[in-house]
Amino acid sequence: MIHTLQQALEQRYATKVFDPHGIAEEEKIEALLNTLCLAPTSINSQPWHLYVITDPERKAKLAQAAWDNNKPKFTDGSHLFLFCAKTDFGEADVRAIEQVVAKVRGSEINEERIAMMTNYVNTMSQAERQEWIKRQVYLVFGQFLLSCALLELDSCPVEGFLTQEMDTLMDLPKQGYTSVVAAVVGQRSANDFNALEKASKVRFSQNQMVTQLR
Repeated sequence: MIHTLQQALEQRYATKVFDPHGIAEEEKIEALLNTLCLAPTSINSQPWHLYVITDPERKAKLAQAAWDNNKPKFTDGSHLFLFCAKTDFGEADVRAIEQVVAKVRGSEINEERIAMMTNYVNTMSQAERQEWIKRQVYLVFGQFLLSCALLELDSCPVEGFLTQEMDTLMDLPKQGYTSVVAAVVGQRSANDFNALEKASKVRFSQNQMVTQLR
């Protein structure tokens, strides 16, 4: 298990050039989606939503919001993943979570917990709350990239797009969401200049990045 994890991460890299004719295996995509619903979030808030886009015309349309160097990724990858955050989070969201908890665990709704979590969220300003929500999206996104590596899916994280334009193209404000980060999944091109055989993975050493206090 340790070897598998290490090997997957050593072989993972950000695919820069995708084969426009390559398609990621649907069985792996389904497994990937299943892992995301198991991702952790603060107070089990789950204030995120994911759009998976495979329609070529829609991907081309959304590519308009991407930085120029990312436009080909949007169109050439077989799957475009757009991770979004709720634009607000309050008591109604907390209660919805606790209703599911009560149903799954066969218990009563915990009003004290609802009050505690709502109070926690309400201590934040609107700007602080939005930043907190976006951090939850990145918890899920980190698991997404790891899952891609373990499933041997070629992927590339993409922060390089215009949020407001993307939100407009996806009509997100009406749905109560805003786009945070995207990813492209598909099959790497033989011409991918970032492939490991052409560009070795570069990271600082563990000694530089980790301090163990014992």
